[in-house]
Amino acid sequence: RCITCHISVGHYDPLAHASNTSFGSDGSGDTIYLNAALVDEFIEFDEQIPGTSVSFRMKPVPAGTFVMGSVKGTAFRQGDEVPPRQVRVDSFWIAEIEVSWDEYLAFFNATSSQGRKEGVKATEEVDGITGPTPPWGAPDQGWGTGSRPAITMTHYAATVYCEWLSQVTGKNYRLPTEAEWEYAARGGTEGTYFFDSQPKKYVREGIYRKVFGPDTSVINSYIIYQENSPMKTQPPDMVSPNPYGLKNMLGNVAEFCLDYYDPLVYGKYPSGVIANPQGPRNGEEHSIRGGSFRNSAKDVRVSNRDFTRSIDWLVTDPQIPKSIWWYSDCKNVGFRVLCEY
Repeated sequence: RCITCHISVGHYDPLAHASNTSFGSDGSGDTIYLNAALVDEFIEFDEQIPGTSVSFRMKPVPAGTFVMGSVKGTAFRQGDEVPPRQVRVDSFWIAEIEVSWDEYLAFFNATSSQGRKEGVKATEEVDGITGPTPPWGAPDQGWGTGSRPAITMTHYAATVYCEWLSQVTGKNYRLPTEAEWEYAARGGTEGTYFFDSQPKKYVREGIYRKVFGPDTSVINSYIIYQENSPMKTQPPDMVSPNPYGLKNMLGNVAEFCLDYYDPLVYGKYPSGVIANPQGPRNGEEHSIRGGSFRNSAKDVRVSNRDFTRSIDWLVTDPQIPKSIWWYSDCKNVGFRVLCEY
């Protein structure tokens, strides 16, 4: 029963089967950081996770105003991307790459609990943060860990990761809002993507492209998507960065945002320039952005919006209640951390 459902991803159930006890056990290196990075000015820095050999680069994104959403005439424009709105965001740092397995396993090793039940969200203070139960299968799908983006964790797990990272570094880490994410992804540009492009060249539409395939000569340099992907995650050095120095903002894996998803939210904002919007105050699902290796060029556009599907992504998890830490049926979504300035 379990192998049928969970050959790739899974959960921990002490009454049914053994956990993946070796998961995350080989993440240590030669150099162990004693302290987090000291940052006293608004510049690029390498964050160091204390007690581990793991570090990651944070890029500064200066405050500014931009048009969020899709203007009239934008290729592949969707109904939840309108009306376009003028938005101002404050300065922040954002990670150069999506949270890697090295980074996420540092959290897992520091906080995971093999004996805890899945059903109740962790609120107890045991060494600060209580983290994921061990998985049963291989959350990385056998594609590899290291610098590849971490996948199959829930939105809740990503949020707890940010809380833990804030605690161990003394900084304010969290998921980006949709506005912050789109502003960073655009990198100061205004087009369908952050590079000069002809979007319709990248999809299999029209007789010529259906027969001969799309022209991927430009997009291949910047995005891991359906047409150039072996249908799995790739290391971040496979692509070039956007103008803010950020990799895989589009493609590879889609990314969780802080906001709850509302397809009509742009029309609900007040008129004029909106400062630091955070979406609805409550909801059922959260926004995700950027598209993944599974998506066509239509869905890896900067303005494209998507959302979590909590029930569908836990269909084959036989636990009652379902896992709050691991999705059993989603392997193309990860996340990126933002640090408040």
